[in-house]
Amino acid sequence: MADAALAGALPMDAPRAGVPVLPALRPVVPGGLRPGSIVGVDGSGSASLGLALVAGVSQQEGWCGIVGLPDLGVPAAVGMGAAPERLLLVDEPGEHWPDVVAALVEAVDLVLVNVPERPPNAAVRRLSALARKHGCVLALTGAFARDWSGMRLRLRVAESDWQGLSDGHGVLRGRRARIVADAPGREQGTWVWLPGPDGSVTPAEPVKPQRPTLNVVA
Repeated sequence: MADAALAGALPMDAPRAGVPVLPALRPVVPGGLRPGSIVGVDGSGSASLGLALVAGVSQQEGWCGIVGLPDLGVPAAVGMGAAPERLLLVDEPGEHWPDVVAALVEAVDLVLVNVPERPPNAAVRRLSALARKHGCVLALTGAFARDWSGMRLRLRVAESDWQGLSDGHGVLRGRRARIVADAPGREQGTWVWLPGPDGSVTPAEPVKPQRPTLNVVA
């Protein structure tokens, strides 16, 4: 009954021909995300990367669902460009999380899911089939996301560097991160602000490795 009520309250926009991403992520996801695909979101900073995917869809008038991420910062998503009125949040789906995700997949363009447990094979088959049918991208994060079979693209924060701290003091202004797209037969990376000083996601210069200093003792 709850699932039916949720599905009835969702926007039933027609699925897009392509699922857009922010311009800063296009070097690793040229042409956007493939409708109906399963995408892993991994690495330190994966929550911010997930928000960036949500922002890329919602700012182009798409709808997004976010499941199982109660600490997700909606203001941070808005700073990245997300339209808050196009975000559907289910913070604590409980043991019925596959049913909640299924209801969302039928109605929105992208669902960001924190996979709370090792996903049952039946749930993987059901949700993957629904995503393909409705052209919805399933973006999966969390420790159990890698157990999802059929994932052909993984976006991960390979390395990052916060700006604004010096010797343990200062104010965090932004984080430069290298985003890597792992797909069969290719690996491609790009540097972005995730987020930048103004909260947005934009291209960034690579972080230069620090040269070790030598102290000469006479």
